[in-house]
Amino acid sequence: MYGVVLWSDQRQNRAVIWCEDHGDLAYYKGDVGGDSAMAAGDLVEFDLHEAADMRLADMPRLITQRSHPTLSSDLRKAGARMGVVPSGSPAPANSDYAANVIPFRETRMAAYA
Repeated sequence: MYGVVLWSDQRQNRAVIWCEDHGDLAYYKGDVGGDSAMAAGDLVEFDLHEAADMRLADMPRLITQRSHPTLSSDLRKAGARMGVVPSGSPAPANSDYAANVIPFRETRMAAYA
């Protein structure tokens, strides 16, 4: 599967990836101190599997560095226009939105109500 990294923490070797099939986001959790150098905006290829209702990315491989450098901010702006994320500057660290790119659970729940 191919995808674009939306968020990464190189220190903790973790990432959130938007998949080419536009399904649920994939989460990558490598060994701390591992050699993953993914950054937001990178195009990566990875093996995908599901566990406990989550999509997990395994063995990510960098295809193109910074191929989509504005994707995260573009999604944040789109979320603000839809009213599902705060507009303006990034959310404060203690906010419900701080750990989410976009709060999909709330949006999905509204679709089924």
